[in-house]
Amino acid sequence: MSKQSTMKKFSFKDAIEDIINEINLTKLKAESIHKSSNIRSSGDEIEDLIRSKISLFLPERYLVKQGQIIDDEGNVSNQFDIIIFDRLSTPKFFESRNGTVYYPIESVLAIGEIKKTLAPKHTKEFAKSIYHFKHVMNRKLKENTFHGLSAINADIRDVLAFDIDQKYKNPLYSFIFAIDGILDKTQIGEPIDIFTNDIIILNNGCRFHGSIIEGRFKPLVSDDAMKIENILNYKGSPSENLSVFLEFLIRHLNRCKVEPFSILNYISKDVLIFDKDKIEAKNISGLRTLDEIKKINP
Repeated sequence: MSKQSTMKKFSFKDAIEDIINEINLTKLKAESIHKSSNIRSSGDEIEDLIRSKISLFLPERYLVKQGQIIDDEGNVSNQFDIIIFDRLSTPKFFESRNGTVYYPIESVLAIGEIKKTLAPKHTKEFAKSIYHFKHVMNRKLKENTFHGLSAINADIRDVLAFDIDQKYKNPLYSFIFAIDGILDKTQIGEPIDIFTNDIIILNNGCRFHGSIIEGRFKPLVSDDAMKIENILNYKGSPSENLSVFLEFLIRHLNRCKVEPFSILNYISKDVLIFDKDKIEAKNISGLRTLDEIKKINP
């Protein structure tokens, strides 16, 4: 028997379809729980499942959680069903028993909402949360010095790590993940820069914001451009919809970089005050090193 005939093959399509079937079955189960008046439990089970499935496809450095975001002025965001952050660059401040987390705003690269069935009002509600995150909280976008410049005038690290068209190193990606709904009835609202970047309706289709350049669609988030001029509606099978969404999400994360975290930004100036009465300097130049001691006592 040849080696080729006995070799096992992994089917990515089958794996994706297994995930979709699990999500749809969980939705049916949640609807039964909802009818028994246990509304919160019905939503939690779906959200937990979708977060875990998205997490499967992301690089190890990124975690997918629910919770709230905090900035260095103590402002706290609304609750998000999905927060995707770089766990290698920043710590989590607090995690409650139900898994809700508070993370520093510097680490957050994507936020999302989960809906069993997407209704027209949901995009408006999410826009309010996006507005609060972008314009009320103290969010620091890190500029890509290579953006729009020649390599001569840019930081060589940015030249090697980023595309010349990318304005910031840490742009925010926002999305709504719904199981059911009708894409054609989903609102495209104003101001466009605070409406969700992308929408996936698992059993109906996807909507992506971006630009059409030389006949090709380039996905963009609102931090990338002064104004996003095009949307792309993609109505595929559930497995196609999920695959395209994951591709765009992974592509976004791979192009981002989070700056090193500093706890000093979060400590109140009333708590941490540097003054001369608290500082004492001592001269220890007379203390010997191990090598110096060995030379004296070989």
